[in-house]
This record gives sequence, C-alpha cells and structure tokens, in this order.
Amino acid sequence: MGLTLQTLVNKRELGLSVRTGAEHLDREVRWALVSEHPDPAVFLEGGEFVLTTGSRLPSSASERRRYVSRLGGAGAVALGFGVSSQTPEVPSELVEAAELASLPLLSVPEETAFADISRYVSNCIADEQQRALTFAVAAQRDLARAALSPNVAREVVNRLAKALRCWVLLLDHEGELRAGTAAGRIHLSRVRIDLARLRDGGTGRSLSMTVGGDSVVLMSLAVGGRVRGFLAVGRSLAFTSSDQAIIVTAVSLLCADLQGMGGTLDTARRHRLAVIKIAIAGELALAESTSAVLETGWPEGDLRVALLGVSARHEVELLECAENDQALLSLGALVAVWDRGRVVVLMPHAEGDIRTLESLLRQVPYARGAVSEPTPGRELPDAWRRVHSVFNAAPDASRKLVVAGDVATMGLMRHLMSPEARGWAETLLQPLTDNSGKSKIDLRHTLWTFLAHNGQVDASASALGIHRHTLRYRMSKVAETLGCDIDDPATRAELWFALQLDDQP
Repeated sequence: MGLTLQTLVNKRELGLSVRTGAEHLDREVRWALVSEHPDPAVFLEGGEFVLTTGSRLPSSASERRRYVSRLGGAGAVALGFGVSSQTPEVPSELVEAAELASLPLLSVPEETAFADISRYVSNCIADEQQRALTFAVAAQRDLARAALSPNVAREVVNRLAKALRCWVLLLDHEGELRAGTAAGRIHLSRVRIDLARLRDGGTGRSLSMTVGGDSVVLMSLAVGGRVRGFLAVGRSLAFTSSDQAIIVTAVSLLCADLQGMGGTLDTARRHRLAVIKIAIAGELALAESTSAVLETGWPEGDLRVALLGVSARHEVELLECAENDQALLSLGALVAVWDRGRVVVLMPHAEGDIRTLESLLRQVPYARGAVSEPTPGRELPDAWRRVHSVFNAAPDASRKLVVAGDVATMGLMRHLMSPEARGWAETLLQPLTDNSGKSKIDLRHTLWTFLAHNGQVDASASALGIHRHTLRYRMSKVAETLGCDIDDPATRAELWFALQLDDQP
C-alpha cells in the first residue's frame, strides 16, 4: 500500500484534522489537486486528494451536495478544505454533504500552505515509486537466477510466490499441474475453468479475475506461436504495475524454459526418425548401434511398423498423443514424424499392441493407420513397403487401423513397378505437382481422396473436411489442370494407378 490519507493525517507538520469519513482513511492518495473550480470532477482521474479554499463553491446546500457527490463519483479519495480568516470553519453543509457521499473531509489549517501538502504527496509518491522500482529489479534479478537451477519451472514458481507474497500455479497446455504453492492448489479446479478463454483467444493473452476473494492474473505461456502452458498468480491485494512487471519476467523465463525443452524434444524426435529410417532401409545392425549412440532406445524381438495419418490441422495432436501414450512408452516404441500429417511407429510385438494403436487413433479426429504383422528386424524393409501401400490404398477413416497382412495389396501393382510405368505416372501427374507450388489447395490429395472413395462426393468431402460444393470446385480444377474428363471410368482407373505408382517409396 502506498501513501494513504491516514499517513497525511499522521504528518503533524501538516496539521490536518478529520471532520468526517475517519473510517475511510485507508484510501490510497495518488495525487494532490489544488482547484477552486466550481466542478473539478471533470479534471479527475481517480485517487486525488482535492484541496480548495471554497472561494468559488456554490452557495446553496443542494449545489454543495452535488459538488461533493460529483467529486466522489469521479474517484476523489478526499476533500481538503483550507480554513482562513474569512472562513474560519468548514461549512457545516459541506460536512453533511461529505457524510452523505462517504467522502472523507479534512480541515487544513491556515498556516499550512496547499503547496506543502502537494510537495509532501509528490515526494511520498516518488519515494514509493523508487522503492517499487528497486524491489522489482531485485525480484527480477532473483528470478533470473532461477534459470540456473536444475528445475527452472519449480524454482521460478517458488521465487515468484516469495517475492509477491502470493500463491502460484504453473499448468501445462492441458491444464495439468506442473508446479505450484500449497495455497494455490486450493484454487486449481476454479482456475482450470478459465483456461479455455485463453486458448480460444490465442497466444500472448492474459486475464484478470477474482477467485475465492483473491485478485488473480492468469497468463498463457506461448512458444513458437502455440500455447504450451499457463501461469496463475493470486493474492488478496491487487497487483501493482511493478508486481505485474515481475510476473511478466516470470512468464518470459518459463517460456524460455519451455522453448529449451522444445529444442530438446525436437532433437530427440530427429534422432528417433534417423534410427527408424536406417532400420526400414535394411541396416538393422547400424540402426541398433545408432540407437545406442543417440540414446533413443531400441525395441527388442519381432517388430511391428505402423504408419498413422491425420488431416493437417490435427497432425501435432496425433504426434503428441503417440509420444505420450503410456502403453507405447512402456513397450519402448519409437515414434517420429514421417512427413506432413503422418507419424511412423516402430514397436515390439506384444499382447494388445494392436488395441494400443486403435485406442490411440480414437483419440484424434479422422485418424487412420496401417500396421505390419510382427516381423523379424531384417524383414522390416518389406514390412514397411506393405504398410505404406496399404495406408495409401485404404483411406476409409471408419476402419481406423488396417493390418497389412489382412489385405492383398500387391496383386496387379507388382507387375507395374517398372521404371517405364513409374515414369508414365510421374508425367501424368506432373501438372498437379507443379500446381502445388502455386496454390494452397492440394489438388493431388483431393484427387487421391476422391478416387479412393469411388468418386462419391459426400464421402470424399467428409474425409477432406470440406463442403461438397467445395469438393466439386476442386475436382473441376483437377480436370482443368490435367486436361482430362474425370467422369470417364477409364480416366479414373489410369489416374488411380498413376497415384499408386507415384506414391511407392
């Protein structure tokens, strides 16, 4: 709390005496305003101690009540009346008006100049600001030291709580508690209710609210344009501007910590992908030794390789669900991004492994996948080719997960794998490939989905997450780009074979 009316009254040199409103002397004074204007309320911003000699006060009691009422309504914390030889007493009707308006009224003796009061208020405010600045700098420096500790997040939370004498909650992007003070845990369920407001509002947002009678600041922690967590800080007293600067410093440190964690996670993902690629290329011994060097772990025994896919807007969700799936973690599975919207999983054969993947896919909208039969590590290249083929040939999302061994995938296609056929397919589809660099619409994927659903407009549009009219427009662009008639069954068959050939690894 800064300068209050009680502090002014206690300053004997000023000689102020309370005429009314003694119960409100804890109000904070933000400035002292000297004004003889008949209506100074228009100049107030809130928190002013208004000083007047009454030389231009309205004469009627009703007008004086209005004068005092407007001061209180504009945010004045008190009215100081300077007595003089002309007005040796504070007018009684002014005292009555102040009582009605619950506005403290202080009498200023003739020997006390208004300038002395203004100077004292100004000096006190400057001293308070300097103390706040010194405190904020010291607190920020102390928070910065937390970045050197082994557990940055927990240390920042503890030091922030100590500096501001508040409770603190640090939550992850799902609203789960990462760190927090004991007092803060009481408010955890209530704070979680408002997280959606920050998620919907985007990154860099904050909320001020009241929880259990405490003033609470809730801020999002954003890294790389995505909300990765939340920080809630609360206490019974309102937070000052210097307090808020300290909280912002804590948010910056926590975001930096998350970014560092993200960098480590990205490195681990690249390491896992490298090991998987070596394994499915047929270099099993090299994959095992590389996994030991990169510390990715290596699944033992017969292996399954799975390719999981989802629409672009859910690709991060699919990856994170796969990485954090407890069953996959317990199996020691390797999870990595294969390409946009696709995740590859290399896992040991175990009881319930298929159900684990099916359960994972049910967590993400429109997710689907293909998985190999259990196979020795040396046969991973063939298993991967079958899985890749099945994944491309079985796009029906309602099936969720397809086991490669259950589908005859290489019938006619194995006779069409010559370089000439691959060249024909690439040439036929080249206009769509060229168009991908000029348009945001993936016409190739649109064509593939349309053909995979036997040309059914509603099913294809649903799989793509677009309206059927939008699908018809896109297919007209496909026909225009390729210069062909999509309604011709022979053309459709050729395009389907071309897509299958061109998608082969």
